[in-house]
Amino acid sequence: MRQALKLADCKDMVVAPSDDFSFGPIDADDIDARAQWVENALAVTGWLDVSRESLPVLEASKQAVEPPIAWVSPDHAQSVAGFLWWLSHMDDRACRVLDAPRLNLLDPNAMIEFLGSAEPLSASRRASDLALWKQLQRENAPLRILEGGRLRSVSIEYFDDVLLNNVTEKWQKMALIIGRTLSGFSETGIFQTGDLVLTARLVELADTGAIAWRGDLNDMHRCEMRQAG
Repeated sequence: MRQALKLADCKDMVVAPSDDFSFGPIDADDIDARAQWVENALAVTGWLDVSRESLPVLEASKQAVEPPIAWVSPDHAQSVAGFLWWLSHMDDRACRVLDAPRLNLLDPNAMIEFLGSAEPLSASRRASDLALWKQLQRENAPLRILEGGRLRSVSIEYFDDVLLNNVTEKWQKMALIIGRTLSGFSETGIFQTGDLVLTARLVELADTGAIAWRGDLNDMHRCEMRQAG
């Protein structure tokens, strides 16, 4: 996006949250609790730094002279969750929204085509989005996925079936299974989650004997998996 703005000779500042609010606890602004959950559920350490890197987004947005523009990918769970988290901290501050499908796949030149198309956030959308975020906070589920254009709370096992469907009778690298699952999201046009969650679930399925494995289970490129039995 910074490259796109540079090409368009636009001096606007670009900030973005590093955290992924499509997973983990969201019932309170407790970055320590999120970091602990990520370590326990996804076996990823150092998430506290990731959460801290997201906080400047809020300060920069509140200090902006003009209403900030939120770029949202409506087909990407992380993007939608990040927007709702951001909006929940903006109080009644005026802002604009730019919905750009497949935002994660756009190159700078493609992004330029969207510049100038942001629209003021309507009162009805603000109310609806904030109500949804509060509901998601109350549910405080491990994962959140997109369904019908809105986020929905689901269990930590939600992606297990699709992962198992990509495990074959023959040995194949763990990375290939994850890649096929991610490709499936791309084919449906809805990007539900990333490799952190998928890797953690494959490890859990391997640990419980649901799938057979060999190699280094902590390295997707050095671990092979196949159907159990």
